[in-house]
Amino acid sequence: MPTAFSGNIPLSPLTQTLEHLEVALPDLDGRVRDGILVVIPAYNEGENVGAVVSRVPDRVCGLATTVLVVDDGSDDGTVAAAEAAGAVVARHLRNRGGGAALRTGYALAAEAGAALVVTLDADGQHLPEEMPHLVRPIVQGRADAVNGSRTLGSADPNTFSRELGLRVFNRVLTTVTRNEITDCSSGYRAIKTSALAKLDLRQEQFHASEFLIEAAKRGLRLEEVPITVAKRMHGETKKPATLGYGLGFTKAIVRTWLR
Repeated sequence: MPTAFSGNIPLSPLTQTLEHLEVALPDLDGRVRDGILVVIPAYNEGENVGAVVSRVPDRVCGLATTVLVVDDGSDDGTVAAAEAAGAVVARHLRNRGGGAALRTGYALAAEAGAALVVTLDADGQHLPEEMPHLVRPIVQGRADAVNGSRTLGSADPNTFSRELGLRVFNRVLTTVTRNEITDCSSGYRAIKTSALAKLDLRQEQFHASEFLIEAAKRGLRLEEVPITVAKRMHGETKKPATLGYGLGFTKAIVRTWLR
């Protein structure tokens, strides 16, 4: 059974991001050590998360996987569906945002001794079967972090305004990070757990751009690989409208780069 927690998990500098965060933490009981912790942040994804969890491979590039769903204060059947599919579940007792959910997963990965962390969305847009594409560059020693790119791969068409915005933000991030960034909003990525302590992650939302900027600022070797982004299996996106999304994304970039 998960235990209640309110305070810090010993991972610096991620520790400060978990202050005052009420979360029920699972006991990973050594099962993740030297393997891959697959972290899936989820908010009211009861219709989708079970199918996503069940498709995660047992092993990726020779490393055993453990699936951790970080439930971000859902009020539907997300927790039950994730557990029924075989995932370990950490629960935020109130909704904090996708960035906070990822930080909880990162902190648990470090505490449990995972070698790598892979993150993907709970809505079915990311294909678990493509996980080796993200893990392989790290296992082969070419990269510290890998970003999945729908631009290099394929995706269902988005609205014109959102597609245009992503192209603009891709160019902005390419300029400020001095790395070629072709998908600045991807949530499908992998990172060496040992590299996480170098990152100063604070964003509750719009966390994808923060991750990429921090990785570049801290000198991580960053690589992009092609991925497929499919339509949501069920339900509607939790992302804000285009204007709000653009403003939030801009603020996240500026704040991360200037701090």
